[in-house]
Amino acid sequence: MILDFFRLSINNLKHRKRRSWLTIIGTLIGIMAVVSLISIGQGLENSVQSELEELGGNKVFIEPGGGVGGRFSDTTFELTDDDLEAVRRVQAVEDAAGLISGSRRTTFRRETESITVTGLPTGEQRDTALDISGITVEDGRYIRSTDNSNIIIEEDAAKETFDNEEVVLGTSISINNSDYSVEGIYSTSDATTGIGGIVMPLDQARDVLGKSDEYDQIVAVIDEGFDPGEAAEDIRANLRNERSLEEGEEDFQVRTADDIIRSFNNQLSIIRTVLLGIGGISLLVGGIGITNTMYTSVTERTREIGVMKAVGATKKQILGLFMIESGMVGMIGGILGATVGIAISYIAAYAIQQTVSIPFTPFVSIELILGSVFFSFIVGMISGVLPARKASKKQPVEALRFE
Repeated sequence: MILDFFRLSINNLKHRKRRSWLTIIGTLIGIMAVVSLISIGQGLENSVQSELEELGGNKVFIEPGGGVGGRFSDTTFELTDDDLEAVRRVQAVEDAAGLISGSRRTTFRRETESITVTGLPTGEQRDTALDISGITVEDGRYIRSTDNSNIIIEEDAAKETFDNEEVVLGTSISINNSDYSVEGIYSTSDATTGIGGIVMPLDQARDVLGKSDEYDQIVAVIDEGFDPGEAAEDIRANLRNERSLEEGEEDFQVRTADDIIRSFNNQLSIIRTVLLGIGGISLLVGGIGITNTMYTSVTERTREIGVMKAVGATKKQILGLFMIESGMVGMIGGILGATVGIAISYIAAYAIQQTVSIPFTPFVSIELILGSVFFSFIVGMISGVLPARKASKKQPVEALRFE
């Protein structure tokens, strides 16, 4: 019986193609929005969490101020060498290093663009600097303490920053009207520091960025066997003592990878909730469209309903037929919406990878696909309840008289 209902529903939809497709579009848009947002949001969350756990799990990040809303906060105070030494005195800290960063107008072959300049330690702290930054030199060499006018540049920045020509080893770049030679091309996979653009020795970067002895960020590498969360508490205590501050009066922020993950997930959840609300509104509009279409269908098929009742169809059978038909409208919209939504998520993934340079794969599972299709079928059925009830309550004699 149920299969017969499905066959009858498909035939009825085929006879009303234009109206059916216009109705399906509403459900399609809603499911497309929901599927793409879940796929992108969960995929991004998984990718960032994986990156942070793999590359930043043993690191603690210290920044001036609350650090809310950005990596380096504008503050009226600074992280200094005394703060760096206070961090190093913590038993769980294997080593720590400070870095500075800022944007500067950079000229290459008569083309000027704004690019991030980062100062990292060299010499004895070379290995620590590479560890905290996630830098891997792909071509050339890392910067040295003896470099006065040498830099390294991130590979994507070298290829995409300047339109006229790609930056290669040995070429000259002008920063603040001073020329610097490119000695290395590097890649970075550490999402926690987000270092990109140009990297130069710390002392040289101080002159370029106009900073004296302060640091924008201190990164501590936690020794094996110690919990990063407990180490972060010890770092807070040492910095409070160094700055003569009471607990709760901190003018700095200490964060672990878990803290960054939670903060990211909270922000992502807010965005996802708002966008899913928009998708829900689209589904509501689609459901109203299905209800309207089914009311029209019931009116047009009044004589057909009378014939079915005259040959023995019960109220439950009529009700089931129209509810399944409205559910089919929703399901078709769900199938198409899920397909388009997944396609959009892959397009968005490519755009995100180009923007933030981290591995990102959209979250796609059989549960997500089947769940969205089933959900759209249920939405369609619910939308068809009132029209189906109207059809089931028609009297056979009156229905047969309808013209």
